[in-house]
Amino acid sequence: MSDITVSSAVSCAINHIGTGIYSSGKIVSYLLTKGFPDDISYAAVAELVDRGYIDDRRAARKVLIAREGKKQESRNYILNRLLQAGIKESIAEETASSLDDDVTTCKRLFDASFNSVDTDKNEFLKLAKLRGYSMESSLKAHALWMSEHN
Repeated sequence: MSDITVSSAVSCAINHIGTGIYSSGKIVSYLLTKGFPDDISYAAVAELVDRGYIDDRRAARKVLIAREGKKQESRNYILNRLLQAGIKESIAEETASSLDDDVTTCKRLFDASFNSVDTDKNEFLKLAKLRGYSMESSLKAHALWMSEHN
């Protein structure tokens, strides 16, 4: 591996990153699309991780923040979203497992999305299903939501 090539890949990645927050996987993909070979791309990303330019935990937090409130999703959906964002599998799994249980997060989704006890129960369940919650978690969250709003 040539230091000049790794160096140019690092420079290219830094220019792309700027002040943004990117995962290691996204930067590897970016470098590959720019024509850098696999080994050079991975070496450049490893160097950037060591320097602190890339931090998958910080990138995971960015994803979680974007999925709060009305965009809340189940743990499985969040895990898949983290992996799709190029976050290392071990960090994605650690992040997802640290989240509150699905009943709690589903109730938060209901809190953010509904304000009337007159809303049809099926609307709650439909939204929960779209966000990856099981029927069991959805029903428990709905019961909690109703008990707080009656």
